[in-house]
Amino acid sequence: MLSYNEVQSEDLKKWSFAEVQFNPLALGKCEAIMSLGNGYMGLRSAAEESYIGEKRNLFVNGTFNKFDEFEVTELPNTADITRLDIRIDGTRFSLERGTVTEYERMLNIRDAELVRSFIWEYEGKKIRFEFRRFVSLAKLHQIGLKVSITPLNEGITLVINSGIDGQVSNSGSQHFHEGEKRIYDKTFLELIQTTTESKVDFVHGAAHRLRLNQQEIDTAPKMDIDRRKVAVSYAFDVAAGDCLEFEKMATVFTSRDREFAEGTSLDDIRQHALAELKAFHSAGYDPLFAEHQLAWSKVWEQYNVSIQSSNSFDQLAVRFAIYHLVIMTPAHDRRMGIGAKGLSGEGYKGHSFWDTEIFILPFYIYTHPEVARSLLEYRYLGLEGARAKAIENGFTGAMYPWEAAWPSDGEVTPEWGQVDIVTGKQIKIWSGFIEQHITSDVAYAVWHYYKATGDQDFMDRYGYEMIFDTAKFWASRLEWNEAKGVYEINEVVGPDEYKEHVDNNAFTNYMASFNIRLAMEYYHSLQNSNADLFQSLNGKLELEEAMNEWQSKIEQIYLPQPNQDGIIPQDDTYLQKKLIDLTPYKLQSKVGSIFDDYNLDQVGEMQVSKQADIMMLFFLLEDQFTPEVKRANYDYYEPKTLHDSSLSMSTHSILANDFGDRDLAYQLFERASQIDLGPYMYSSDAGVHSASLGGIWECVVLGFAGVRMLGGELHMNPNLPKAWDELSFPLYWQGQRLEVHINRETLTLTANSDQEVQLVIHGNPIKFSTELQIQY
Repeated sequence: MLSYNEVQSEDLKKWSFAEVQFNPLALGKCEAIMSLGNGYMGLRSAAEESYIGEKRNLFVNGTFNKFDEFEVTELPNTADITRLDIRIDGTRFSLERGTVTEYERMLNIRDAELVRSFIWEYEGKKIRFEFRRFVSLAKLHQIGLKVSITPLNEGITLVINSGIDGQVSNSGSQHFHEGEKRIYDKTFLELIQTTTESKVDFVHGAAHRLRLNQQEIDTAPKMDIDRRKVAVSYAFDVAAGDCLEFEKMATVFTSRDREFAEGTSLDDIRQHALAELKAFHSAGYDPLFAEHQLAWSKVWEQYNVSIQSSNSFDQLAVRFAIYHLVIMTPAHDRRMGIGAKGLSGEGYKGHSFWDTEIFILPFYIYTHPEVARSLLEYRYLGLEGARAKAIENGFTGAMYPWEAAWPSDGEVTPEWGQVDIVTGKQIKIWSGFIEQHITSDVAYAVWHYYKATGDQDFMDRYGYEMIFDTAKFWASRLEWNEAKGVYEINEVVGPDEYKEHVDNNAFTNYMASFNIRLAMEYYHSLQNSNADLFQSLNGKLELEEAMNEWQSKIEQIYLPQPNQDGIIPQDDTYLQKKLIDLTPYKLQSKVGSIFDDYNLDQVGEMQVSKQADIMMLFFLLEDQFTPEVKRANYDYYEPKTLHDSSLSMSTHSILANDFGDRDLAYQLFERASQIDLGPYMYSSDAGVHSASLGGIWECVVLGFAGVRMLGGELHMNPNLPKAWDELSFPLYWQGQRLEVHINRETLTLTANSDQEVQLVIHGNPIKFSTELQIQY
C-alpha cells in the first residue's frame, strides 16, 4: 500500500511518497518506483533482508553482454551490495515473522534518499530499525547505506553479515566469469568480475564503519569468502536503549568508464577503485550524502516544474517523472542511451527504443539541451549498426534498430516472446524486422533539436549525416505499385503493435516522406551555406545520386488521405476490420487484458489499437493537417485505443487539450501519472515506464502550457486544467533560458538575457526582451 499524504515532514509532502504496509507478494512495485541511480548506474530498491520473489538489480549503463549466442545482448545484473543478513539472538531477521508496527518505506525524491523504518517485535523483544540508502549524484561510482538498530525493551545479540554478492543473474542468465575476491586489511572488500562475451571488467568495492551510541567501534570481523561472494560478519551485544549504527560505502567501476582510456590495465582500474573506496570510507555516510544533496538541489534548479493544484498528487507526479528521467539518463557519456525501463529493472533488457526520441528527448531539448545533444550523439554513433542492418535487409543508407544497446551492436530485438493463449506456441516478435518507423523518428528528433536550439555545430558534425542517411534508407525501402502509380511501404508494424504485417501504415508513410523532404531541404541549404561540408558528405554518402532518387520518388509516395468522413485509415485494411465492444477492456487496470480472450492474430482483425498510432502524426506533424481532420480522427480512434502501451495516454491527453476537452486531457494525464505511481501494485514489476515518465512532462509543458515547435517557431497556447491555478517551469529556446509562469489569466515569460525572443502566442506573433506579461 502506497501513501502520498502521510509523510512525516510537511515540507516533503510534494517531494515524497511512502509504502506504509509491507506486502511480501508485491515486492516489485516499490523495488522499481523507489529505485535509485545517477545515470551511470541504477540500483533497484530491494530490501536489505532477502525475500522470495525479490529482484536485486544493480545495472551499470552501457555494459551490455550476451549470455550466449542464442540470446540478445542485455545489461548484466552486477553484484549485489545491498543485502544484509541480520540475525537477532540467532534468528534471521525477516518482516515475514514477528509483529511489525510503525512501518514506512519512503523515497524522498528531493534528496534522492530511500528511508525505511519500523518497530519489529519478536519473542517479546521490540527493536527499532532504520535503513537509509543513496546512489550518489555527486560521485557517480558511489553507493551509501546506513542502518540504525535500537533494542527498545531488552538487550539483544546482533550479527550482521555484509559484503559483495556475485551470486546473481538476469533471471537465470549469468553474465560474469567467476572473478577475483579479496579483502584488504580486514576492511576493504573487493570483487572483480568480467562479462563473458563483451569482456567488460567490473571492480566492486565495499567497506564498513560501526558506531555504538555515536562512538566509533573498532572490531575485527569474521571474513566470509565463497563462490562469487566476499563478505564479513560482525557480532555485538547491544543493550536496551543503545543504538548501533552500521554504515556501508560501496563503489562500482568498469573498464568501459570514460575516465579510463582505452588500454588501461585492470590493475590500474582496481588501484583507482581501491583509493576511491578508502576515501569514501574515511568520509562516511553523512558528509557524502550532503554532497549528494547539493548535487540534487542543482538538479531541481535546472528542471523544476511547479504546479499549484487542488490535487497535490499532480505536483508529486511530475517531480517523480523528472526524478526518474534524471537517474536513468547517461548524461555523463554519449555512448549510452536510455532503456525503456531505465535502470530500474530487467524489462526490455536495458535496450533503447523510439521512446527516447519522441517521449524523453523533448524534456531535455527544452530543459537541458546539452543532455539532449548527448542522446542524439548516441544515435550518431549508432549509424554503424544502422548501416549494417540496412545492408542485411537489402537496403541502403541507415536503418535504425528497433531496439538498440551498445551503439555498434545494431539490431538487438529478441526474436521470440510470450506464449500464444490459443496455439500454445511462443509468439514471434516482428518489431526488429518490420517496425521501421524508428528510422524517421530519429531523423525527426534531430530536426526538432536543431530547430529548438539552433545548434549548428551539432548539425555540421552529426545531424546532416543522420538525416541524409536515413532518407537514403527510405528511398530504397519504397515499393512501386504499378496499378496505383504510387510508392508504398508494405509489410510493417506501425506504432500500434497490435497490427502486424500491414501495408501503408499512415504514420510510417508520412514520417518517411517527412524524412526525405527534410533531406532534400538540407541538401540545398548545405550546398549554399557550407560547400566544403557538403562536398565531404557527398563523397561519403553519394548525395548527388541520392538526391536524384529522392526527387524522382517524393511526389509519388502514397500518403493516406481522409475519407468522406474525414478519417485517415491507419493502414490499408484497418477501417474494414470488425468492431467489438472494448468497454470491458478499457475499464480494466491490467495492461493487455484483451489477450485473456483473444490472441494477437484475432486482435489483428479488429478495429483495436494498442496505443496512439495515427494520433502521433497529429502531434508530431500537426501543422500538416486541418483542425477538422485532426478532431474527426481523434473522435474515431480514441474509443478504439486500449492504451495498453504506456506511451499512449500522454499523446491523447495533449491532443484532447488541443481540442478544448480539458476534462478528458486531465483524466488522461492522471492515468499516465498513475502507471508507475498509482495504486496498481504490479504495474512496475519489470521496471518503471521511461516513455510514460517523459510523457508526463510533455502533458504539462507541451499539453497544458501549449509549448510547440512549429516550422522553427516557438508557439505557446496555454490551457490549464480546472484543478490548476498556476504552473511554472523553465524553457530553453535558441540558447536562452526562459522562466515561464502561467495562471488562469496571465502568461509571464522572463528571459535570462536581453536578447530578443520571438514566439507565437495563441496565433499572434510576439517579440520581447527580458520579460513579457500578457493576458491570454
